[in-house]
Amino acid sequence: MYAGLFGGPAISCLSDKVRKSRFMKRVVLLAFALGPLAAVSFGQRARSLEFKGYPATVERTAAKAIDFKASPGASTFRTRLRDALEEGVNFAGHFILTGWGCGTGCTNGAVIDARNGRVYFPDELAGVGGYDEPDGKTFTFQKNSRLLIICGTPGPDREDVPARKHGTYYYEWRSNRFRLIKFVPDDENASNV
Repeated sequence: MYAGLFGGPAISCLSDKVRKSRFMKRVVLLAFALGPLAAVSFGQRARSLEFKGYPATVERTAAKAIDFKASPGASTFRTRLRDALEEGVNFAGHFILTGWGCGTGCTNGAVIDARNGRVYFPDELAGVGGYDEPDGKTFTFQKNSRLLIICGTPGPDREDVPARKHGTYYYEWRSNRFRLIKFVPDDENASNV
């Protein structure tokens, strides 16, 4: 009976408990140390769908002319592109977003790099089917932001491209192309008004 207090099996049992206790203390200490970091990383919210969430530094730059050699298809719209270039930067810091009609409720568009005159024709701006918004705009954008909001149906209406639904599309302009951030279908827009 007393042998357990001074040696034998009782001491080995006690040392296992002490080892487990030390391990648990380390686990608890580590959890307290890393807990706030995990809360910060998991608690981060997605970037808002506001222009300020996609900032661009506005540059005072202007290409002297449209670069027709580096921009296939630009010569077809030479007058509209030259006029837009003269108007100056209006999108994503050093770009010019411009559009022109392509029929009833249809708009084509392009993005001009004001640094070098190169023209981009993203699919999202080809044959955009717009509809009457309260503010009357199919495209909403700002010169100090990379965010483009399209109300309607962006993209070409071709057999090889899946049909897109009417709604509000949020795009970010990055690396000379649009990246879809979010789509809100018309039925959700009607319930949020």
